[in-house]
Amino acid sequence: MRSIGRRRREGLLSYEMGRIRFPVRKLLVMLRLIDKLSDRRHIEARKAKLQDFLRLCRPTSSESVLDVGVLGAEEYQAANFFLRAYPYPENLTALSIEDCHDLRSRYPLVKFVTYDGKRFPFADESFDVCHSNAVVEHVGDAGRQRLFASEMVRVARRGFFTTPNRWFPVELHTKIPLLHYLPWPLFVRVSRIAHREASVKGVRLLGRRQLAGLIRDTQIESYSITSNRLFGLPVTFSVYWNKSRPPK
Repeated sequence: MRSIGRRRREGLLSYEMGRIRFPVRKLLVMLRLIDKLSDRRHIEARKAKLQDFLRLCRPTSSESVLDVGVLGAEEYQAANFFLRAYPYPENLTALSIEDCHDLRSRYPLVKFVTYDGKRFPFADESFDVCHSNAVVEHVGDAGRQRLFASEMVRVARRGFFTTPNRWFPVELHTKIPLLHYLPWPLFVRVSRIAHREASVKGVRLLGRRQLAGLIRDTQIESYSITSNRLFGLPVTFSVYWNKSRPPK
C-alpha cells in the first residue's frame, strides 16, 4: 500500500512508496540538469540517424519514402526532424495517428495521412523505403509492436527504424537514471512523482534480444541491427532491412 509523507531532512521533501523513499527535490534538480545536457545531444543524435538512414537505404530523388509516426504538434526542437531534413520532400508521405492539419502548410510538398494506429492504409510495397524514428516503443504491447513492425515491412521494399535501448542507464523519455530497471509499473509511479508520467504512458522498451525477436517475427531474413553508442554503451538501436538483398 502506498503512503505519502512529507519529511524535512536537510531541507528535502521525500516521497514514500511502501519502503522505497525518493528525495523528490534532489530528483527534480538532477533531471533539470540532465535536460540541459541532453537537448543538444538530441539534435546531434537525430542528425546521425538521418545520415545512417541515407547511407543504408540510399533513397534516390525519384523513390517514394514513408515516414511513420509523425507528431501532429512540434513541441520541442527535435520534433519531426526527418520531415525538415529529408532532401526529397516531394516524394515523402508522413503517417500519423494525430491531426496533422498544422503541418500541411509548414511542409507543403509532403503528403500527410492519418490512420487508426493499426494496419497501415497502403497496399503491399506501396513505397520504396520506410523510415520510423523511436516510435515502435510507443505503439503498445508486444502484439501491437509485432503488427507495427510487420506493417512497415509489408508496405516498403526496404526500411530503417530506431528505438531506445531498454538497458541504457538513463531512460530517454523521462531522463531518469537507473530507476527504469525497476518493474515498469513502479517506474511509471516514480515518473509521476517527477511530473513525467505522460512521457512513458504506454511505452514498452526493447532490449537488443527482444528487438531481434520482433524483426524475426516479420519473416524478414535480410536485416541488421546497429548499436548507437554514448560513452561506450548502446543508447539506441537502428534496424535496417532490405527485401531484395542482404545489408552491406
